[in-house]
Amino acid sequence: MIHFAQAQYLFLIFLIPVMFIGYAIARRIRRKRIARFGEPALVQGLTPTVSNRKGWVKLVFLSLALFFFSIGMARPQLGAILKEKEINGAEIMIVLDVSNSMLAEDYSPNRLERAKLAISKLVDELQGDRIGLIIFAGQSFVQLPITSDYVSAKIFLNSITTESVPVQGTALGEALRTALRSFTSESENSRAVILITDGENHEDDPVEAAKDAATVGARVFCVGVGSLEGKPIPMNGELLKDKNGDIVVTRLDEQTLREVAKAGNGLYVRAANAEFGLNPIIEDIKDMEAKRFTSVVFEEYDEQYMYFFAIALFFLLLEFLISNTRNNRTLFGSPLKCLLVPLLLCATLSVSAQDDKHEVRSGNRFFKKGEYDKALVDFQKGLLKDSLSVNSNFNTANTLYCMENYIDAQTYMDAVAADSLKKHSPAKASDYFFNKGNLSLKQKNYQQAVEDYKESLRLSPDNFDAKSNLAYAQKMLQNQQQTQQNQQNQQDQQDQQQDNQQNDKEEDNQNQNQDKNQNQEQHSPEENSQPESEPKITPQTANQMLQAIQDKEKETQEKVKKAKAIEEKKKKKEKNW
Repeated sequence: MIHFAQAQYLFLIFLIPVMFIGYAIARRIRRKRIARFGEPALVQGLTPTVSNRKGWVKLVFLSLALFFFSIGMARPQLGAILKEKEINGAEIMIVLDVSNSMLAEDYSPNRLERAKLAISKLVDELQGDRIGLIIFAGQSFVQLPITSDYVSAKIFLNSITTESVPVQGTALGEALRTALRSFTSESENSRAVILITDGENHEDDPVEAAKDAATVGARVFCVGVGSLEGKPIPMNGELLKDKNGDIVVTRLDEQTLREVAKAGNGLYVRAANAEFGLNPIIEDIKDMEAKRFTSVVFEEYDEQYMYFFAIALFFLLLEFLISNTRNNRTLFGSPLKCLLVPLLLCATLSVSAQDDKHEVRSGNRFFKKGEYDKALVDFQKGLLKDSLSVNSNFNTANTLYCMENYIDAQTYMDAVAADSLKKHSPAKASDYFFNKGNLSLKQKNYQQAVEDYKESLRLSPDNFDAKSNLAYAQKMLQNQQQTQQNQQNQQDQQDQQQDNQQNDKEEDNQNQNQDKNQNQEQHSPEENSQPESEPKITPQTANQMLQAIQDKEKETQEKVKKAKAIEEKKKKKEKNW
């Protein structure tokens, strides 16, 4: 399909019939003037070099040149553009466990990478369905909102690691409820949740969450990842150990996953190396009621204006070679040609300036194929010719981002003149700040990511991806600040505990000294003194002593409670798989 980037120039084509009408009127006026001098046949005999046909032939060639020139000015592009289309299918929310236990090597290379590979193959087979992605461990986050953009789904999938969620654990129930909140309102009775996890160490009630899913028309399918005998968890070149120094062995909890699938009217499948288990689940999903969705799809296009300018120039040259007379030739004999030739050359230069350089176009082709090394070479060639090129700097940064070279990517991203880009192309500036936010997110600079996404939304308020990523960045920033606050509180508690221990130690030393002095006074009577009778304790003194003992006991209990609270916090953080 051909798309015209500047369709207003097509109105120049309407000049063609005007040219023919004007030329016909001019010839008629000319004949009338000749008739004043005498018979037309006699006058024609006196002017043997004048050709009546060549005028029309020249006009035809000139009209063809104007026709192709107008099309070239309209910038035809092959491919497609952003467009809406209706699709039929279900909404599938994939909920992926990214806890440390998914690093166990029951599968090759490990549970998480094997699950990501299976999901990638699933995305390749989808047709018409919309897909979303949620990652979870101790907390859950929407990694990709519901979309039919399968390319973006695979890009987000590749970036997932066990560090994508800051809090470790396996909160299955929270993950399922996050999935339910992520479905669109138009997908009722056509919702599916695919939970991929080892099911171990659930911290809430996933069965109740699955029942809630069934009540809103969502089916919960579970894929069990792992082995019953269990495997250790390799981390940082060693095996993960618990607080006692024992090696952690993570096992598949099939019983929990079976109960979750049953409560969610779904199916439980245990993943294997050959068949991960998604195919039978997809067959069940295909039997669900299909819904009609409206989706926006982006397809690539390529500039074609230069070919039409070449054709226009060809016909213009033909028109130039044909003269008005039978023998003589005139160089650019008509005023229209004198105007059209320089206009054609200037238009070619102008439109060429709007198009990307050859190196950038070549790099874009390699980038689409995933050949990032070759794309990077072409983009950097473009920078050698123009170090301030927005396209070259921007595309180089994106390529380095895909190659996970975030530091260099930041350098090229900062080289883009953002203020100038805002003035000339707000839409492209919005994309720039969106990608800049993604880069800051990867570097865990959440504060900067939030600011970049906000700037992107200021320039393009309807950018749904920017809204989703902004929410995620704000959540990550909140978690980062909370973690820093918790660390500060823990440090303060430790300092307070040390101060209390020091005070208790000093108080105990003082009490011991007092007891020692009292014993010395009681057992060291003066010489020649007579033994006295044992002193009697009054009721008032006894009550005071009892109250002192109770106060001391209460103080001791408070210290024990504080110590237990600190130990309880440590236990919650000790289970990090």
